[in-house]
Amino acid sequence: MTGDSSSLDYNSQNATAAALGASSMPEQEASSVPRPTSEMPATERPQILNVTSTMSLGCCLDLDFIARRAWNVEYKPNKFFKGLVMRIREPQTTAVIFKSGKIMCTGPKSVQQARLGARKCARKVQKLGFPVRPLNFKIQTMTARWKIFPLNLERFSQHQKCSYNPELFPGLIYEVSPGITANIFSSGTICLCGVKQEAQIYEVFDTIYPILTCFRI
Repeated sequence: MTGDSSSLDYNSQNATAAALGASSMPEQEASSVPRPTSEMPATERPQILNVTSTMSLGCCLDLDFIARRAWNVEYKPNKFFKGLVMRIREPQTTAVIFKSGKIMCTGPKSVQQARLGARKCARKVQKLGFPVRPLNFKIQTMTARWKIFPLNLERFSQHQKCSYNPELFPGLIYEVSPGITANIFSSGTICLCGVKQEAQIYEVFDTIYPILTCFRI
């Protein structure tokens, strides 16, 4: 994650944390250095909730035929939605398949599961007689959740570039970097959206953690 506009601005983020922390954190707490999240026990790390991926099956499809012959599918096309929905139990995956052969999968909780779920969907279609050639598998976005400590969102919103309107949404929306946002709740639950790699999840949380400690209740 270097050299592009979407990279995390570690220096400015940490400088902000240092400036705020000097006046708002106890000396002992401010001087402590938390472990990187990637080195925490599995039960304490951020948990991946969903991985969204796309892939091409390499051929055009007859969705009516698939709907008649395959199990665990739903096909009710209308002018707004033309896709066929296919569900895989393990790993839990919901795939939307289009006539062009494009497929979008949601539900897996790791990149490995996302690959496996997409391959299983491709195999089910292939068994129906289509010349499937899986191409261009790509992770589009990942969603992760982390629970830390209670936070003072009102004070946080006064110091950080963010959006906070508790009358409309109970969480504070914090833009970590272009395309990556964190929904932060007063309970200490953080939902991260927009990352595309598991390592990036840890980088983001390691970056914002010093800032969050400044607003700990």
